[in-house]
Amino acid sequence: MSLKQKLCCQTLSCKMGFTVKSILRILEKKFSLENIDLTLEQYFLLNILNNEEGLILQDLSELLDRDKSAIARHLNGLEKKHFVARTTDPDDKRRKILLITKAGVQVLKEAQKLAKEVNREITRHISEEDLQQFEATLASIYECTNAETAC
Repeated sequence: MSLKQKLCCQTLSCKMGFTVKSILRILEKKFSLENIDLTLEQYFLLNILNNEEGLILQDLSELLDRDKSAIARHLNGLEKKHFVARTTDPDDKRRKILLITKAGVQVLKEAQKLAKEVNREITRHISEEDLQQFEATLASIYECTNAETAC
C-alpha cells in the first residue's frame, strides 16, 4: 500500500478495498495480455454458472446483489460470444435458464488458470499457514457481515 493510501486508509474496509482493486487490476491485465475475451464481471458470472445449474437472471441478481439490468448486460455480452445460452424452463415457459456453453467452459478454464497464477504470484511470500489463517479470517468477516444480526 502506498504512503498516500496508508494516510487516507484507516479502516479494514478501506484497506481491503484498495487490495481487492489492485488484485483485480492485475487479473484484468493478465486477461488482456493472454487474449482472454472476458471482462472481470463476465468471468465471475461464468464461475457462478459453471458451479450452479438452473439459475435464472433473478437468481444471479439476488446472489450478486446487483440490478437485473446490469447482470443482463453482462449476460448479453456472454451470449454474443457464445459463452452462455438461455433455454426455456420446461416447468415454466416464461423462465429462461442460463447455461454455460462448451466455449464458455473452455474460456473459463483458461481464465481460472490465469487467476491461479495471479494468486500464486501475489501470495508467494506468504507461508501456507498464514494463508490458511487469512482465509479463515476472511470467512469469519464474511459470515459476520452477512449475518441477520450484528456481530
